[in-house]
Amino acid sequence: MKQDLFNPARFLHYLRKDWSENRIQFLYDLVFPYSILTLLFLATDFGRTQSVVQALRDVAQEGKTRNNSYLDVLEHAAQGIDDCWGTMGFMTLLCFMLYLAFRGSTFFLSSKHRRGYISDLTLPASAPEKALARWLRTALVPLPLFMVSVVLADYTRIGVMHLAYPEVSLSFPTPWNGVWENFFLTGITQAYPLQALFILGATYWRKKPFPKTLSAVLLLALLFYGTYYCNVTFLIGPEYGYHSAPPRWFHGWWKGIDLFVLLFGYVLAYLRMRRASLRVSWKDGTTLALLAAVLAGLCLCLWMPHHVVAHFGFR
Repeated sequence: MKQDLFNPARFLHYLRKDWSENRIQFLYDLVFPYSILTLLFLATDFGRTQSVVQALRDVAQEGKTRNNSYLDVLEHAAQGIDDCWGTMGFMTLLCFMLYLAFRGSTFFLSSKHRRGYISDLTLPASAPEKALARWLRTALVPLPLFMVSVVLADYTRIGVMHLAYPEVSLSFPTPWNGVWENFFLTGITQAYPLQALFILGATYWRKKPFPKTLSAVLLLALLFYGTYYCNVTFLIGPEYGYHSAPPRWFHGWWKGIDLFVLLFGYVLAYLRMRRASLRVSWKDGTTLALLAAVLAGLCLCLWMPHHVVAHFGFR
């Protein structure tokens, strides 16, 4: 094999080989989110429509009903507005983040089941080419497939609801062109840094990397939040809620943290991917870097509230 780090022809050969071995995963990327979203969308729409139908029946039989909110639902439906859009958008965003995290935890799955990771390193491709091919398969391709599954689940919901309740028409196609802006800006900027952590977690746990990494991420989130909360409660006081820091300042920090987590997770995962053995050692440089990042996060939770009070003051 040539010693250059990236050769386009060699990369395309490896990409075709890797994708041909994992092509069934692309079908899962479409069917699995579609099935989950369809069930969630139908459950949401069934609960809303059933309550409206029951209210109409009560009014027809008794002349009154306890559920007076059905009038608002009917009024919105007359204007072509579906009351389920907001709930569906939130569920779509949450499912996208969780599913992308799950796909990140499978980043090293095929390599570890091909007679160990050492056999994958012997394939005629450089480490950057292997990392890029796996990233395209686990991070980039699931995004358009997930979008297609969302649209299909939405139209499946509409068809099923029209068949189940032909007497009312309350379900309308979701205007994803309006929701996509929030989906891209919020969902992607949060989902891909989260996936980077799960890719990194997959280098530490061979078995069940998703639940183990999820537990670690939740524990770290509780640790950071607990440190921040105790710092504000015991060292500053309730007046911290009246600080005059502009929201843009916090948004800038949040975007910066997202970018750091994204690059940090990818870089450490790549460094660990280059090794023949993905063993965990406290003396390992990547593990020490991970511990240093956690310590830096705790220091940030201690420093930021006091900086906000000292620099911006109170209203």
